[in-house]
Amino acid sequence: MAITRNDCLLLLTDLKENGVDIGDYAQKLYASKSADLIEVLKFINSKRQLDVTGFYQKIRKSYNEKRSSLYINIVREIENPSEVLTTLSAMLTQILLYARSVDDREMFLRNARAEEISSVLTNYLKTFDTIPCVKLLRLIKCDVKAVEYIDGREIE
Repeated sequence: MAITRNDCLLLLTDLKENGVDIGDYAQKLYASKSADLIEVLKFINSKRQLDVTGFYQKIRKSYNEKRSSLYINIVREIENPSEVLTTLSAMLTQILLYARSVDDREMFLRNARAEEISSVLTNYLKTFDTIPCVKLLRLIKCDVKAVEYIDGREIE
């Protein structure tokens, strides 16, 4: 989840403009370490669901309803090159489809790592090197776990 401090600040400002008391979360954001950033995101998500949270909920729900294996392919850390490539490609497709329904498409695409996915897939097509693809898929797994924590799920 490539949510930056600036993204958090924009989201906090939006909450404040909508009458939500943001307390000292903006100060926490400036003086914080990454652990505090997660807490700020958890607060934001409790007041207004993050688009990336909704996206990961959607792919998890699709997996639970036996319609898609995208979620399980991310969280189980597949290493078969062809499965890694199809998982990243499927994820990029789902990100682009989900982006049609969000208010801030640019922020969502950045937070969901669309450009990074596109970049590693393009690199693979030029070099046939799957290592960056595997590394990115592991990073996306961490994103999923962070989003599940933010959303109040137990982390396995």
